[in-house]
Amino acid sequence: MVAANDVALAVDWISSNAFGYFLVSAMPGFVAFPGGSQGNLCLDGAIGRFVGASQIQNSGPGGFFTLAIDLTQLPQPTSFVTVQPGQTWSFQAWYRDANPTPTSNFTDVVAISFQ
Repeated sequence: MVAANDVALAVDWISSNAFGYFLVSAMPGFVAFPGGSQGNLCLDGAIGRFVGASQIQNSGPGGFFTLAIDLTQLPQPTSFVTVQPGQTWSFQAWYRDANPTPTSNFTDVVAISFQ
């Protein structure tokens, strides 16, 4: 429920001690191995990045990170937007990956339909 504004994103099973951040878009998509990445970008259109204060995460020795998000401040390329009931937003994490060579990678995408 949008009114509760209680959403946390989480990733696990990624490289240990890797830096990364979450991406968000209202449009799903598919770009294979963008910029030489090992993974696929599954977002399209206006893609926001959670790169504000304390939003860039490190997976630590356990290979996971989480981020509580504010549904009234969803990042977009030129501003922030507020999630509205009935909207579906897709989230994906982009992180550094050194397996087998130093590059980046993406998690699977998760779509959330808000009520």
